[in-house]
Formats: sequence, structure tokens, C-alpha cells
Amino acid sequence: MADQIEKAERAMSVLMRLAICAILPLWALAMIVLGAEYRSLWWIGTGLAVGAVGLLMLAGSPLADLIMKDR
Repeated sequence: MADQIEKAERAMSVLMRLAICAILPLWALAMIVLGAEYRSLWWIGTGLAVGAVGLLMLAGSPLADLIMKDR
């Protein structure tokens, strides 16, 4: 029984990390667009910072492992 629970927890962890890795770059892009539209360096800088964190998380995600194994 514990094995099924551990597998479910691991699957949820992977799904949550993938969701965050997908959302962060989109959020960063939206902030950069807002900064360009309103000519606000705050939005552009924040978007770049969030984009950098998103790229770091994407590089460490299970999705990146799957892509790199195919090469």
C-alpha cells in the first residue's frame, strides 16, 4: 500500500514541477510585454528575473531529462 502512495506522491510532484515550469516562462513573457507596453523598467526587470528563474527550473525539470535522453 505504501508503494502506491509513494508512486502517487512522486507523480504529483512531477506534474506540479512541470506545471510551474510551463507557467513561469509565460508569466515572464507577459511581464516583459507589459513593461514594453507601459515603458516600465520595473516590469521588464521583473520579467527578466522571473524568466531566469523559470529557465533554471526548466533545466532541472523531468521534462528536460526526457528531452536530453532522446539526443
